[in-house]
Amino acid sequence: ADGMGGHQAGEIASAHTVETIETFILHLLKRFSNLQATDEQAVLKEFQDALRQADARLLEEAAHIPEWAHMGTTLTMAFVSGRALFVIHAGDSRCYLFRAGQLLPLTLDHTIAAEMARRGIIKPEEVRSHQWRHVVTNALGGNEAGVQVDVRKADLEPGDVLLLCSDGLTDMLPDDRIAGIFAEEGEPEAACRRLVDEANAEGGRDNITCIVTRVEAV
Repeated sequence: ADGMGGHQAGEIASAHTVETIETFILHLLKRFSNLQATDEQAVLKEFQDALRQADARLLEEAAHIPEWAHMGTTLTMAFVSGRALFVIHAGDSRCYLFRAGQLLPLTLDHTIAAEMARRGIIKPEEVRSHQWRHVVTNALGGNEAGVQVDVRKADLEPGDVLLLCSDGLTDMLPDDRIAGIFAEEGEPEAACRRLVDEANAEGGRDNITCIVTRVEAV
C-alpha cells in the first residue's frame, strides 16, 4: 500500500487500508478453512468487496478531517492458498512472477501514461519517462468513491518467485534488471536487499518497498 497525500495523509491512508484488509482476511480464513474447496470467483469477489470497504472508509474519514482531504493509496496484494495465487490490485504498485528466468507482470499500472500506451497513443517504452507516468487514475480514497479493483488468479509452481513492490522500485529499475537480480540471488532476503540497494544507487527518488517470496513446494 503506497500512500498519496500531504500532511502525512498518505501514511494514514495506506495504514488504514492495510488494517481493513487484515481484518477482512482474518474473517475470510474463519469462513473458509480450505480456499481450494471454494468457488474461486466467490473468493475474488470477496477481495474486491474488501477493497471497496477500505475505499469507503478512507473517504469517510477524510470528509471529517480537512488535513486528510483527498488522501489515498494504491493497494497490491497477493494471497496464496495451496498452489492458487490471487492477486488484487488498484494503482501503480506492482506484482510480478519470476519463473524459469522470465519476469512476468501480473498487474497493470493505473496511470495516465500507462493507459495511453495501452490505447496506442504512446509507445510502451515511452511510459517510463512520460510526464504523466505518476498520475494515478485508480486508487483507494482520493477524490471520489468507486475504486476499480483488478483481480487475477494464477497457479503456482515450485521455484516460482513473487515480487510485490512500489513504484519507487520500478521507476529506478527496468524489468530486465529486476529479472537479472532474481537470476543471481537465490534467497528472497538477499534479493530484496539487492533490489533496494540498486534502486537507491540509480537515484532512489521515492520510497522503495519490496516483498519477495519463493515458492518451495505446492
